[in-house]
Amino acid sequence: MNLLLLSLGVIGVLAVAAAVWLYLRLRKLKAQHRAVQNGPARPSASPTGNAATDFEMLAIDQFLYDKVCRYMTEHKPFLVESFSLQDLANALYTNRVYLSKTINHYSGKNFRQYVNYYRVMYAMDLFRNNMSLRVSEMSELSGFHSPTSFFQSFRLVMGEAPSEWCARVREKYKRKKR
Repeated sequence: MNLLLLSLGVIGVLAVAAAVWLYLRLRKLKAQHRAVQNGPARPSASPTGNAATDFEMLAIDQFLYDKVCRYMTEHKPFLVESFSLQDLANALYTNRVYLSKTINHYSGKNFRQYVNYYRVMYAMDLFRNNMSLRVSEMSELSGFHSPTSFFQSFRLVMGEAPSEWCARVREKYKRKKR
C-alpha cells in the first residue's frame, strides 16, 4: 500500500514537472518567433494571439533554416563569387527579408558571414585533401573575391590566420604519418 502511494506521488510530481517544462518551452519558442518576426522581443502579446499558430510559425522558420543549410551543403552556391541573398531567396522560393531574418536568428550571423563560413569550411576541406595548396589558391577555389577577404573571414571563423592553420594541419599530418 505504501509503495503504491509512493509510486503515485512520484508519477504526480513527474507529471507536474513535465507540464511546467512544456509551458516554459512554449514561452521560449514564442519569444524566438517574435525575435525572428519583429527583431528583439518586446513586452507585448504574441503576434497572433494564438500559441498554436505561433508554434507553427516557429516550426516554419526552423524548416526554412534547415532548407537553407541543406541547399548550401548540397548545391554549394557559395562557390560563386557573386552569390547573393536574392539568389538564395530565388532558389528557395522565399522572400529575401524573411530569409535574412531567419538566417540571422538561427545562425547568429548576417548573410555575408553565413556564406563566408561555408566558404571557409570548404577551403579547409580542400586543404585537407591537397596540402600543397597555397592560401591564395584556397581563397580562389572557395569563392572569395580576394585573398584579403578570405584571410579576414578565416580569422573570424577559426580565430587564426589561414597560413597558421595550414602549418598546424601539415605538422599534425606529418606527426600522424610517422
